[in-house]
Amino acid sequence: MSFWAYMLHCRGGMFYIGHTDNLPHRIGQHEAGSFPGFTADRLPVTLVWSQEFPTRYEALEAERRIKGWSRIKKMALIRGDWHQISTLAKSKNGPSTSSGRTEKKAAMSHTPATVCPELVEGLSLSCHPETPCDAVRRITASAARNEWGQLVLRFHVVGDLHRLSIPGPVAYARRSDGLWQTTCVEAFAKPVASSAYAEFNFAPSSAWAAYEFEAYRQPIAPPPLDAPPIDVELADGEMIISAAVDMSPLTRLSARKPWQIGLSAVIEEVDGTKSYWALAHPSGKPDFHHPDCFALTLGAPPAA
Repeated sequence: MSFWAYMLHCRGGMFYIGHTDNLPHRIGQHEAGSFPGFTADRLPVTLVWSQEFPTRYEALEAERRIKGWSRIKKMALIRGDWHQISTLAKSKNGPSTSSGRTEKKAAMSHTPATVCPELVEGLSLSCHPETPCDAVRRITASAARNEWGQLVLRFHVVGDLHRLSIPGPVAYARRSDGLWQTTCVEAFAKPVASSAYAEFNFAPSSAWAAYEFEAYRQPIAPPPLDAPPIDVELADGEMIISAAVDMSPLTRLSARKPWQIGLSAVIEEVDGTKSYWALAHPSGKPDFHHPDCFALTLGAPPAA
C-alpha cells in the first residue's frame, strides 16, 4: 500500500500540506469542499506537488517537515529546485536534523526519477540599451516544464527596491489586464517552428494575466486558466517572483513537443521611468513579442 504527501495551492495564495493513502479521492474531496477544515473555506484549490511513500509514517513525516518550510522553500519544492532548497537549509544557524544534506536525502528518498525536467536556471535578463536603469543591478530567471503540465518560473530582481514602483499586495491572485504598464515579469511560450504563442504577466501584487496569439501580435480569446500559484518575496534589495502555470488548457502548446520561451521584465521607477529587460532583444525598440525574444528552448518532460 502506498501513501502520499501533497501540497495544494489555495485561494489567497496560501498552501495546504497533507497526507493520504488515496491521493485522487482526497484531492477530489478538497476540490469539492467536502474535506472539512482549512481548504473548504479557501476554494478553489490546485494540486501543485505530491510524493509517494511506502509507509504512512514517512508520508506524515514529510508533511510535518514541509509545513515548517518558508513559502519560498515550498515554491522551490514545486519547481523541483533542490539547489535552492539546499541553499535555504544551509542558511539557517548551523547544521541540524533539517540541514541541507539530511533534509534533501530524506525528501528525495522516494521522489520520482525526474521531478522537474529541463530546469534551466541562472538565466540573465539584459536591459534594453535604449532604456537604461541603474536602480536594478541584475535580473535572473529560471524556467522548467514539469510532468504535471506546468510551466514553472522564477524571477530574481536585485537592486535598490526603494527606487522602484512596486504594486502592493492584493487579497488574492486576481486576473488583471495592463500589468505591463508598471513593474511586472513576463513569460512567452510557443511551439518550436510555430507562429502561435501565449503570454503570461505576473505582478509583485500577485495579480496575473494570460493571453494567446495566433501570430505576431494577433490576439485570440484569452485562455481559460485557473489562477496559478504565485509567490512574491521582498527583502532588502531583492524581489523574487515565482509562479507555476497549468499549460494544459492551451491546446496550441503540445505537451509532448519542445517549446521556445521568452522571459522578460518591465521595471518602473518611482519617477515613472521604465526599463525593459529580456533574455534577448530584437534590433530597434523593445518588443517582447518579437520572435528574437524567444531565446530559450525547453524540451518536453517525460510522461507522468
